[in-house]
Amino acid sequence: MPYILIRGNLASYGHKHPFRVLVSGLKAADIEQLNRFPCGGYSDESTVVYLQHPCVILTALEVLGYRVVASSSTAVKQDYNEYMWTMRKEFSDPEPYLSETSSAVIERDNLANSGREGGSFNGGNSKIDLPE
Repeated sequence: MPYILIRGNLASYGHKHPFRVLVSGLKAADIEQLNRFPCGGYSDESTVVYLQHPCVILTALEVLGYRVVASSSTAVKQDYNEYMWTMRKEFSDPEPYLSETSSAVIERDNLANSGREGGSFNGGNSKIDLPE
């Protein structure tokens, strides 16, 4: 399950772009889903800057399946706090792939082992014919 980090401010930076949210660790598909929000570019190769209130970005990420697992706050200036959220997205486990031949081999191996186990029925004298 991948984790992402979100860092943002609840107090405005200025009048033109009052809010700035940095999101690190998004997959390309999730970045594409967030294209409708004003983007301020990239902070580095794995961090996208959105010029939006943090609650808007957090809500959008929740719609994409992410859940907040931790949050913190740091005082950068006397009247300004920056917040950080850690989010994660759970993926369903993929179904194991079994071809018809591999499931037949497993079933045949299980039948072959059932006659060899201790305490087998008929006093251990049972015989199982297996197709070759």
